[in-house]
Amino acid sequence: MPSIRFIGNELGKQHSNGMFHPESPQRLEVIEKWISNQSNDAISYEISEEKATRDEILTVHTEDHLKLLEKTKKFGGQFHFSADTGANSHSYDAALQAVSIGKKALWESTLKSSIFCLVRPPGHHADYGPQGFCLFNNIAISAELAIREKKFQRIAIIDFDQHFGNGTSYIHETNPNILYISTHASPTISYPGCGFLDEIGKEEGRGFNVPIPFGFGASEADLKLAFDSIIEPIISQFKPEFLAISAGFDAFERDPVGVLGVTEEGFSYIGKQLQFYAEDQRIPCAHFLEGGYNIKALPKLLEAYITPFINEEKEDPEVSPSLRPKTESITTIQRSKSILSDFWSL
Repeated sequence: MPSIRFIGNELGKQHSNGMFHPESPQRLEVIEKWISNQSNDAISYEISEEKATRDEILTVHTEDHLKLLEKTKKFGGQFHFSADTGANSHSYDAALQAVSIGKKALWESTLKSSIFCLVRPPGHHADYGPQGFCLFNNIAISAELAIREKKFQRIAIIDFDQHFGNGTSYIHETNPNILYISTHASPTISYPGCGFLDEIGKEEGRGFNVPIPFGFGASEADLKLAFDSIIEPIISQFKPEFLAISAGFDAFERDPVGVLGVTEEGFSYIGKQLQFYAEDQRIPCAHFLEGGYNIKALPKLLEAYITPFINEEKEDPEVSPSLRPKTESITTIQRSKSILSDFWSL
């Protein structure tokens, strides 16, 4: 029977960005409560206190970045790197735990048992420093380590957070062994102000960064257009050996910091589509918690997303026939295909 292993970091509930911040410990608490109420043997939860080493962090981050975060451990109070990103005395160790759990996910996920990194702080914005609620880039470090240590030769990262994972993109922008695909709100209407169609990587990595930006209110119908027209053919041609997923639930139609319109059923569609890729390619996958700030809805969105990974009765990924992709999205997909046609058959 397929299963999901949730692995959490206890210090993730001690890390703080500051009072009244949307990226709060409640995010882990409501999911943990949901897990505790499950009677499904396919769902398990464990805590890991292991911490990443300095050398592991330095595979993608600078010494200055690491030392800056290390100082917060001794600061004693609330520290702010920017208006939206903070830390307290627990944050450094929480971030080290999050990275370690990410590495565990790539090393221990199997075809039948994928690991979900239920950790704070999230990671996909962090690159040359902490930003966008993120301290270290959990998924980027894990992927880089797996390539360097020859665990895998090709890794695909798919990011469905409503925000472009600029850290993940820029860290791997010259690396043709790590494919990064992101569906996100247009940088003209959302943080971090990048993730335009032409940001496709550099040097040998050109074509291996695939940003797909959408306009206000885009739903799963718009995502389906991207999956069918761009993501599926690229995944089929790239032939990854592992699928790492930045699972951000702030694309939800009622997220307090989001501008997209994905429904609860839409996250089920996303899960079915990604599960299909993993099964079609016969590769393991792992999930990394990124955004998602509607505390009441978060467990329901998570459940909708993971159910296809533990459901042995597979259904074709479809969206409600009442939803149609926006004209703006159709234009975006056409432009993206034109830009990427030098690298992929689309």
